[in-house]
Amino acid sequence: MTLSAHGGSQTQHGGNAARVRIMGTPRSGTNLAKHLVETHLGVPVVFDQGFWKHGIFPALMSGRDLGYGGLPIIVMSKDPITQLLSWFRFTRNRSIFRPARHLGPFLNGPLEIRQDFTQPRQMEYRFRTPADYWNQFYFAMEALRRTGAPVHFTCYEQLVSTPALCLSSMSRFLDLASPFDAGASVTVPRYAMGASNDIDRPADPAANQGPFDPTRADLASALARIGWRNARRILRDIDDDVLDATGRAGFRKTCRKAIGPAAILRSLVGFW
Repeated sequence: MTLSAHGGSQTQHGGNAARVRIMGTPRSGTNLAKHLVETHLGVPVVFDQGFWKHGIFPALMSGRDLGYGGLPIIVMSKDPITQLLSWFRFTRNRSIFRPARHLGPFLNGPLEIRQDFTQPRQMEYRFRTPADYWNQFYFAMEALRRTGAPVHFTCYEQLVSTPALCLSSMSRFLDLASPFDAGASVTVPRYAMGASNDIDRPADPAANQGPFDPTRADLASALARIGWRNARRILRDIDDDVLDATGRAGFRKTCRKAIGPAAILRSLVGFW
């Protein structure tokens, strides 16, 4: 058994990691990652034990020592453009985001998020904008990584396009006795993964979910829907070092290359 630098068991050599925590903002692929990690790596996933998987990482202190719950952490992220578009769509389910009717006010106004808006006495957070939440969440996870805690970032778009390669990287991070073969065949579920937690697990995580749509990870498609003007507004609240931490060095240049006529037109005639 290997002990982490901050206390608690991290991995067990000769077998699989005991457990792994997966964190990420809402709609960042945490449920898909959980399914693939448990199915292909055989490692149980923790979401909400100790702290909420979507919450800004809390500084767990023991004297002057920083703790992190004693488990290795896989951090899922979508790029901020596709992520915020996904959140806007998600406001319609009236659960953890307050409902929003129009895209412009949603992107430019404060964001309130709660563990469940349909239930009382839930932890709440408020941010200047949705982009501010994305920035703060991943800044905190990178700051935790810099302390020496076992933190591993995975991009949603890479998990969708090259799942075997991502699982191989995760298996090395977890120091599994048998690293996952990056050339293995891995099939992404045909249906979107249903939300789950550590308390109420649905019998079928894919029940009542629509078919999986890989275009939800496509930046050009998101830019066409959101418009270049809104994209620039989002990027003003995102720091380059945070983009780099999530594996997106040079993302601003990537955005400019992905802009198409539809993104420009949406900025000219879109509703705000």
